[in-house]
Amino acid sequence: MTTWRKRTGKKKEQFSGPDELQSFTQKALLYVQKNINKFYIGLAVLAVVVIASSVWFLAEKASEEKAAATIASALQYYNLNSAPPGGKPMTSVERLEKADELLGQAASGSGKQADIALYYQANTDFELGNVDKAINEYDALKKRTRDPFLTSLANQRLASAYLEKGNENAAVDALVSDSKLAGSFFKDEDKFRYAQILAKNGNASEAVGQLEGLIKEFPDSPWTSDARSELSNLTGKPVGAPQAMVGTPSPGQIKIVTAPASGGAKTAPAPAAGAPAQAPASSGKK
Repeated sequence: MTTWRKRTGKKKEQFSGPDELQSFTQKALLYVQKNINKFYIGLAVLAVVVIASSVWFLAEKASEEKAAATIASALQYYNLNSAPPGGKPMTSVERLEKADELLGQAASGSGKQADIALYYQANTDFELGNVDKAINEYDALKKRTRDPFLTSLANQRLASAYLEKGNENAAVDALVSDSKLAGSFFKDEDKFRYAQILAKNGNASEAVGQLEGLIKEFPDSPWTSDARSELSNLTGKPVGAPQAMVGTPSPGQIKIVTAPASGGAKTAPAPAAGAPAQAPASSGKK
């Protein structure tokens, strides 16, 4: 019986050649052999990059840990309600000056801990009466931090610092700037403090508008009660709380916030995220 085979048009040796993967591997090996010096140089460069990245990461981590330890030490001096470190008698000013020194060291670095240190350093200078220096430090913090909470804190403290110097226009600018931030944490307070400045300068109608806006936009804000009181004083009419807010709030709903004194008096600095709580006292300022 005759067997018929279909002609393919290919020669026998064409069916026994290497597959595509084998060809690619052979070409790669041949390339490396011809360019062995470049290959080793490439490996060396890659090794340098990996080592440099590792060193940088470890250095940054060590720097952050060192800054955090320095801040913790500084806050022991900064918190005037506690005994000074080491039990050595120190005046309030001496403690704040020591805190300022340590915070300056931590703030000279980079990263989140350095930003927190700069915030507290500005607070310390404010308490010491170095208002211009504090203003510069708050401005520097706003420019370099990526933390929206620290930015809002800096704006709040800038407003207090400018009011301390009697520069109400700059204080208003700081409050308005904060109220426009997408991530602002203090828009309700911004409105209240702005209304206080307006009322103090005889702009009662604008102050009323700010207070009414606060009550409408932030009905559950701890500043709303103060806003109603101010509104009653400005309009001469009682402003009651809505029915939904009557009654005793359940535990966990109460948020204690100290309202700034009328006329731009300083308020206690709010704690920054990730930093220990502190309570600066004004009695140490000369």
